[in-house]
Amino acid sequence: MTDSLSTVELGLQPFAGYLAGCPETLVLVIKGQAGAAEAGGGKPFSGPDGEALDKALSALGWSAGGWLGVLLTAPGLEPLSAEQLRLLCEIVDPLLIIALDEVARQSLREAFARPRPGLAADFEPGARSQMLGRVFVSVDGFESSLADQAAKQRCWAQLKQAAKQTVHEFS
Repeated sequence: MTDSLSTVELGLQPFAGYLAGCPETLVLVIKGQAGAAEAGGGKPFSGPDGEALDKALSALGWSAGGWLGVLLTAPGLEPLSAEQLRLLCEIVDPLLIIALDEVARQSLREAFARPRPGLAADFEPGARSQMLGRVFVSVDGFESSLADQAAKQRCWAQLKQAAKQTVHEFS
């Protein structure tokens, strides 16, 4: 396992400024836009969204062994391209990829569009898609939902719905 972790860590080095969390993981979480914490100089997922995500993923049974977060538009860095996002996903090789907002969802669609048709058009908030041995889940603006109780409940319901369909794959 040490050799595998070293290989993953080595492969992720060019992406270090975009990442937070555990590189050897089954769960990859992707956020399109920087939030207040990141815009203020914090590391990716260093704000309330990182803490809320940790709680949500734990409650759903998806965080055994931790999770790795990717911020596509990290302040001070060029946004990750679709090709870079695809490479990052292949390096980590997670079982579950969660898009936390519309930018992440569109980026994943573009990243997995080749060499064959990619994520289905039904890859919408609360939907679960499967491709290349991975489960893809999308929610409707996770970080922005934290400030609005109704939106927060909607995101939680979307995650729970996807979890109902996915739980056997983590057993």
